[in-house]
Amino acid sequence: MAITAAKITYNVAGTLSKVLIINIQAIYTYMTDIEFQAGWTLLDFENKVEEQYFGAHFIHHKISQCWSSISVDHFQNLLQALFKKIVDYRKGPRVVQTRLTVAVASFAVHAMQGPWPGAVTHSITYLCQHGNADIALEVLVLIPEEMSSVSNYFTSRNKTTIRMRARDSIGDVLHFTVECYKTPQLRHACLRVLNSWTSLELPVDRSSPIIGLMFDDITDRDLFEIKVECIVNFLRQPTISSYPSVLWDIMAKIAQLKPMLGESLQSEDMDICQGICQLLMAVTEPNSKLLLDAGDTEKLSLVSCLVSMLLDCTGIPGHYPVDETFSDTTLQFWYTFGDEIVSEEPDRSRELLSLYGRIFQRLVEVLTRKVMYPSDNYWSSWTDENKSEFENYRKEVGDTVLNIQAFVPQCINVLHAEYLSCQTLATSWQKVESVLFMFRSIAEAIYERDDETSENQNVISEIISAVIESLPSLPEHPKIARTALLLCGAFSEWLKRHPDMMLPAVKIVMSHVNVPSLAPASVQAFRDICIECTELLAGEIAVFIEPFKAVYKNPDIKNREKVRLCWSLCTLCSQVPSESLVMHLQSLLGPSCVALKELASNPQVNKQTKEKLKLQVGICNAAFHAISVPPTAAMPLVSLLAEIWEPLKAILVIWSTDETIVEELMKCYWHAINCLGPLFDHYLDSLTDMLCQCYEANQYQCLIENGAQGLMNIYGQDKPDLVAGMLQRVSNTTFQLFAVNMSDRPDIIQGFFSLHLSALRVNPQIVYRKESNCKAVLRAAITAITMQDYHTVKEVCRWLSEFLSHYPSSPEVQNAITSEFNFLVTELLRGIGTASPASTVDFLAEMFIPLTRIIPNELRQAMLVILATENFPTKFVSSDEKKKFVSTLLLVHGNKRRLKTEVKEFSLISRGYNTAAVTTTTTTPSKDGGMR
Repeated sequence: MAITAAKITYNVAGTLSKVLIINIQAIYTYMTDIEFQAGWTLLDFENKVEEQYFGAHFIHHKISQCWSSISVDHFQNLLQALFKKIVDYRKGPRVVQTRLTVAVASFAVHAMQGPWPGAVTHSITYLCQHGNADIALEVLVLIPEEMSSVSNYFTSRNKTTIRMRARDSIGDVLHFTVECYKTPQLRHACLRVLNSWTSLELPVDRSSPIIGLMFDDITDRDLFEIKVECIVNFLRQPTISSYPSVLWDIMAKIAQLKPMLGESLQSEDMDICQGICQLLMAVTEPNSKLLLDAGDTEKLSLVSCLVSMLLDCTGIPGHYPVDETFSDTTLQFWYTFGDEIVSEEPDRSRELLSLYGRIFQRLVEVLTRKVMYPSDNYWSSWTDENKSEFENYRKEVGDTVLNIQAFVPQCINVLHAEYLSCQTLATSWQKVESVLFMFRSIAEAIYERDDETSENQNVISEIISAVIESLPSLPEHPKIARTALLLCGAFSEWLKRHPDMMLPAVKIVMSHVNVPSLAPASVQAFRDICIECTELLAGEIAVFIEPFKAVYKNPDIKNREKVRLCWSLCTLCSQVPSESLVMHLQSLLGPSCVALKELASNPQVNKQTKEKLKLQVGICNAAFHAISVPPTAAMPLVSLLAEIWEPLKAILVIWSTDETIVEELMKCYWHAINCLGPLFDHYLDSLTDMLCQCYEANQYQCLIENGAQGLMNIYGQDKPDLVAGMLQRVSNTTFQLFAVNMSDRPDIIQGFFSLHLSALRVNPQIVYRKESNCKAVLRAAITAITMQDYHTVKEVCRWLSEFLSHYPSSPEVQNAITSEFNFLVTELLRGIGTASPASTVDFLAEMFIPLTRIIPNELRQAMLVILATENFPTKFVSSDEKKKFVSTLLLVHGNKRRLKTEVKEFSLISRGYNTAAVTTTTTTPSKDGGMR
């Protein structure tokens, strides 16, 4: 009896399940109808505006986000209802009408890929038949925008289909827009349509009506901004460069705006000036080659006009970015224009320079004015952000002038003339500073040119010498002094070739090194000179030690400047005789060694002590980093290391909880290793033990990156036992993080796998050792695949790729992969599904490249078994899609780009972004806006 009842129950359950499967689509349709009905109910005019807006927003959300849940039978009713509502709301409320318009645009975009390929044209037809051309224009504006906003929800194939069908309707859109433009009230909307559809590339070869429409009445203030935006976007179309005649036509129309630009400059109408500047940049900067190829007189005159207008825009009155905000955009044109001239054949280049050389010289005059600081009172009223933008603008101007000086060497004469004009008492400090800044900017381009006569070279040398000699007599102002100091550093390469001017320049620099406000510029300039003129200055090092001692004792000078100054002097020490090196090192570093011993015996950990410690460690670090001597002359440095080794060891114990101090110590050890080479070997065991002990107590990224990884790269081949022991201790400590708070320390996990990657590349035998436990490292890597940090997952995948590449040659790697293979494939698929960030899917995809090459059959079998699990990796993937993914993946394993594409497609589907239409049946609309 019990058996019969069980059979009946089983049969009934089976029948019900089949009924449910058969009617599942009907259930979805029914639920969708109910949801949309709720939206239509909220759109009733009797409801509040807020409720109507929510209803329109809900309809748009259902269409854009839940398209795949809408059945084909529901399309016609939904479209008719949408058109009816948008017509009903044509008089407002505006906020509701706009939301319904967005919904119609979204519907058209989604339906274009299948059931309604002619959505754009049919929408125009229906809305115009009901006297709603303005609404039709609004829908057209939104269609390209909606295509862009929902592109992440489409597969690449669907994107291509939608874009192709939208482009098929461009002709109808343009015809409709040109007709509507005849109505003054619709002109702004028509321009918005053109502006929006430029993203789909308007036909340039049939653009004459469009260009005429865009330039028609461009002086109209109400339409000026949208017209400028429309023209600029039209000019940015990739295909327009293939139609030079169209470009010349547009250039001629823009040149006609020169009187308008002049009037706007006089009246300081920045909006008009900025608009015209945008037009000029859009037509000239990408087409500078076309400008230079102008052959006939008419085109040359046109180019001259455009370049002159751009020069006016570059020199627009006022200070950037407070008084004006667009002159910086023109700098790119001058850079590109100059590069195009230089890239021509020598004869052609000289011909072009004869035409445009004077323009570039005028540009230097203009830019000299533009980089001038405002008055002190006005400058103090600027925000920090504005000051920062102005300083960045000056740097961009400096780069531009440097580029110009390289091919128009006469620019230095222009600057010299400006500098001579500054010798009068009435000259403002701003002009003096701006000219010095321009001289400083061109310093890199002042070199001995093969095509210059010795007379010209002498003239340039005389100009620079005169400028440097006059620096002490310039007006006293902090900004002049700072720029003058940086100028001396910028001409360090020139000073090397003119040693007679080196000491006067160094004297100017060192005279300001103990002034707190000027110390940064002075130290930087001295550093630049020391780098270029090391051999020339080495004999004078004793002169510079006393100023250094004064700076060292000055509490108002920042530690950074003290360390940098020490670095510069230590650079000079590299060139002194070995018998003098001991004396100079004692003078420079003696006080720091004494201070380190005192700090090592002081167990107090506080802010004041920390700053002292950072200074002393930084000075020792600078010494090891800057001094480069052969091993035979390195004994003074070995003595220095022996003197500070125990103090540094004690400091590491005291300050082991402060990551900043630990990082500074790691840098010091690292530079000592690089400086001393084999002479450091005596301290290696002690250093490795210190590093591991510190890491076991506190896991800092610097201990792995600046410590363990550095030792691995240097000693991985020569001292494998030492490095293997260190790697084992670091690994054991890191494994504990995977069991406690792995997700809280992505920096450590990233550094850990970067260390193991170095081990694989430097000496794989270290990894193959039994004590290295490569299986545990592999399990840790597989676990870390699904972390939510981009850089961590990237580094883990890099290690996995390298590890897998050793599979054919290493039994240890083979055993590890075999034992963890199912776990590896499962986590890879789970990460591709949703567990890993979408931005890391490319890195996960690369894991399949070695897997499909070395063990394709095992991979296929494992993937089929794992993906057979219901709702894995997510519920959005059907069993057919899983099987297709597996077969395609193995089929395209030799094509890296195609493999990545397939994995990304599968990831999109798994994340619920598969919005392909449920049908591809083509239908046509009826006269009432529905579809047949």
